[in-house]
Amino acid sequence: MELTLESGAVIRDATEQDIRGRIEGEEFAILAADEDTYLQCAKQNDAPSGYLLEFQEGDLGNHYRATDEAVPLDRVIATFLKYQRGDESWKSDFEWQRIEL
Repeated sequence: MELTLESGAVIRDATEQDIRGRIEGEEFAILAADEDTYLQCAKQNDAPSGYLLEFQEGDLGNHYRATDEAVPLDRVIATFLKYQRGDESWKSDFEWQRIEL
């Protein structure tokens, strides 16, 4: 999977170490299986330790946002690690709402 960061860094075949060490301090991060299937987070300015968390599966019609609006960094990293390992239990860690893009 490819990890893309707000700073412009793109890490192909991202490892657990890349995920643990690179997301903090970034405004956003995207972990992508392909162009249309990914997990992403975006830092919230009004919640210094919180992130929005979204994922997409296959197309814009399948784009979802976690209803938790200020996900702490440790939960973001745990979710990214599960996604990277192919452990789909991350989906049940949050309540998701489909959003229109």
